[in-house]
Amino acid sequence: MLTIVRQAVADLSKDVHSSKSPLVPTGWSAELVNPKIVQTMLQYSTGLTGTIELAEDQGPRYIFLSGKDYYIWNTTSEEGWRILNVKNRDELYSNVAKGKGGLKLEELPDYGDNLEG
Repeated sequence: MLTIVRQAVADLSKDVHSSKSPLVPTGWSAELVNPKIVQTMLQYSTGLTGTIELAEDQGPRYIFLSGKDYYIWNTTSEEGWRILNVKNRDELYSNVAKGKGGLKLEELPDYGDNLEG
């Protein structure tokens, strides 16, 4: 009986560690408290609609998907960039995990003036 339990635990351990998707990068979260509020803010700030993929832990940056492109937005500086070297969530997580230099970025135009009043 003990052998069966040990084997079951070993099998479960293999399953947990055999996931093909990379983990959420350190310093980021895939879970948001108020995603609709953040999505509205991103749409107002960038002119883009999308789904939020990552939020920086205790930081001002969000990464979101709009159409086929990923974007990063800094709520403090009100600046954003299109991420050029990411085509899917796995690439996003892997490249963000690399830290500085992991993402190739193209600055977004300033939409603020076009969206007011």
